[in-house]
Amino acid sequence: MSVLIYRDVKTVGVCAATMIAANILAEPKCVIGVDYHETLLPVYDSLSAMTENGLITWNDTQIYQLFEFLPDNSGEQRIANLLGKALFAKTDICERQYTVPFSVDHTPEETAHLYEQAIMDDGGLDLALIAVRHDGALLMNQSADRDPASHMQAIDGDWFITAGLNVLMQCKHPIVVATGKNVSGTVRAMLKGNLTETPLAALRLHPGATFVLDEEAAELL
Repeated sequence: MSVLIYRDVKTVGVCAATMIAANILAEPKCVIGVDYHETLLPVYDSLSAMTENGLITWNDTQIYQLFEFLPDNSGEQRIANLLGKALFAKTDICERQYTVPFSVDHTPEETAHLYEQAIMDDGGLDLALIAVRHDGALLMNQSADRDPASHMQAIDGDWFITAGLNVLMQCKHPIVVATGKNVSGTVRAMLKGNLTETPLAALRLHPGATFVLDEEAAELL
């Protein structure tokens, strides 16, 4: 693994976006997993600018959204809508390239299994963009026991289908982004604490993981 520390949020965003862009340029048919969290918006802004400037194109890239709310009566894909505004509407990513762990025709357990199988059928993730949250969750996985398979998870009364540890540990290059003082304790637990202290700590066992931090997030290291 490697740890990169930068002065501010904007530079962190440019760094993470540059690694993603380099992967797309080297292998246009790559498979990328995307998280959604407000700390990743600078990354998506940088990727959108790179697309607009003609540096990268997403025509052959496969995108997997790494978690989504379970279907409700509205049938709305809430996280997909947020990612649509943050990235998809500003790039040349089209619907056929994009997979969401969401189905109104299958049980949550079936949806999770079919989602993970689709990733494996695509050869696994080449790259995954993951945010560090203040609660230490790895995507929506909050348990230190870390269910290895993609599964249904409840958090504060909301239910999600979330990619499991299997998907992330088999990813060639996880990029983990942490910014702000409010995650500094989580960052320390992730990189220095007991492996059972936070699910995020599992990623430091991944030899290809890159942790991209700003100085505030890294202040307790």
